[in-house]
Amino acid sequence: MAWIGLNDEVRQEAADVIGTARCMGLNVELLTGDSTAQGALLARTLGIDTVNVGQTPQQKMAHVQRLQHAGAVVVMVGDGLNDAPVLALADASFAVSGATDLARSQADFVIVGGDLHKIINTLLKARQCQRIVKQNLAWALGYNLCAIPLAALGFVPPWAAAIGMSLSSLLVVGNSMRLNRWPANSRASRRAVWKVSTC
Repeated sequence: MAWIGLNDEVRQEAADVIGTARCMGLNVELLTGDSTAQGALLARTLGIDTVNVGQTPQQKMAHVQRLQHAGAVVVMVGDGLNDAPVLALADASFAVSGATDLARSQADFVIVGGDLHKIINTLLKARQCQRIVKQNLAWALGYNLCAIPLAALGFVPPWAAAIGMSLSSLLVVGNSMRLNRWPANSRASRRAVWKVSTC
């Protein structure tokens, strides 16, 4: 008597975001509770090689735990009610602004505006932050290993050591300020994403 069809629309930027993530060296997997052929079709459309269909929340959590036990750092993106437990379990998680209240409350980040490119922006910023932290630690360690023995042996006068320590701290702060160079919506941010996506 009647035929009713339901279909989810793929976000326009989804394929680009997944392609960029793969260029960054990330493994992208799809976990879905849908047991129909839609999961595999969606994975082929978006260029995802690994897909697990018919997943319950417990199975999703078990899968993430297996990845974590293998040494992987897991980033989860979800929007459904059954995604909430695994969003809380993942090392970092994103929920879109239209996600359920429970999913948004369990995620580490909520994507305001719904643009999935912000996931890539966040990952790029995290990598930049990690590099700067390592640079600051290396500089502080190297400076202290050289300066403290020289000051203790009397080769450096106290006033020069005090100035050097202050300059060292200013250098670390100045290096950290580079994290403010491109906010999430700036042109530089989009150029950085474009550079990764053209690998």
